[in-house]
Amino acid sequence: MTSNLTDLFNNARKITYVSVPLKEESEHETEEEEEVIEAAKEKAKLEREYEDPSIANARTIFVGNVPSACTQKELRALFSQFGTIESVRLRNIIPLNAKRGKRLAFIKKEFHPLQRTITAFIRFSDEIEAEEATALNGYLYKEHHLRVDMAQDQNEDAKHDNKRSIFIGNLPFDANDDDVWKAFEECGEIDNVRLVRDRATSVGKGFGYVLFKDEASVSLALRMNGNCQVGNRQIRIKTAVKKAKPVKQNIPPKRYRPPNKKSHKKKSMPSNDTDGVQQGRVGKRPALILKKQKQKQNKKKKHLSIKTNNMRKDVIQLKKKS
Repeated sequence: MTSNLTDLFNNARKITYVSVPLKEESEHETEEEEEVIEAAKEKAKLEREYEDPSIANARTIFVGNVPSACTQKELRALFSQFGTIESVRLRNIIPLNAKRGKRLAFIKKEFHPLQRTITAFIRFSDEIEAEEATALNGYLYKEHHLRVDMAQDQNEDAKHDNKRSIFIGNLPFDANDDDVWKAFEECGEIDNVRLVRDRATSVGKGFGYVLFKDEASVSLALRMNGNCQVGNRQIRIKTAVKKAKPVKQNIPPKRYRPPNKKSHKKKSMPSNDTDGVQQGRVGKRPALILKKQKQKQNKKKKHLSIKTNNMRKDVIQLKKKS
């Protein structure tokens, strides 16, 4: 046994270790790798850049009245049945602490206490897929009726048909779209509900609009005026009327007229002595002062002349008596 171990030990000494030289990277190869990395970064930047707004909005849908607890994954799972989704963006998030930012507020779910809904923009890979996704307009998702529309139609007032709409006022400030939806769902199929809210706090301003799918539903909704309540308030119902935008009057600019040298007079500056305002009292003009001085002098002269005439008469009478 010991002989076998000695043989193995002796054979191990005979083994020579061959050092394999490591392949040194040349400067040329490192430069090529850096160029490849930079090219990949530039390509990623180009992919992140937004496309032309008109093209991008044609493939993007607007989703309103989304529950504030909803995540991007849940929205992606809901709308992926219509096609491939490129991006999901959540908007109108009002954080509990404005200094922390909206992204951190969404991650920690620290919303304003009065905010119950948010909005989302979902971009598809094709325009047809985006149009098909609008079929979920009015879909009841987590007890919220979703408002789904094309993003490019959000800035167009032409799509809002006043013949199929009603104006509702005197709403509670904490009213939701679903509260209004329940109040008018008996009148007919509702296309969407839009409540005007404050951007800073997401609190309602007390009025909004209801768009029906049929014009006949408007007449039924108007009959409910005075007998419809949302929350603890009796709401006011009127027909939606498009207000005319104020037209600016095109007043032509005034032409510049150079001053006439003949008629132009220099503005007289108030002197320190008599002219202008002095200690809150308006000083008299020097011409008026001179005029009054002359009048006083004339009065004195008349008075002296009358006295001299009377003295002369008295002297003459005394001479006659003597």
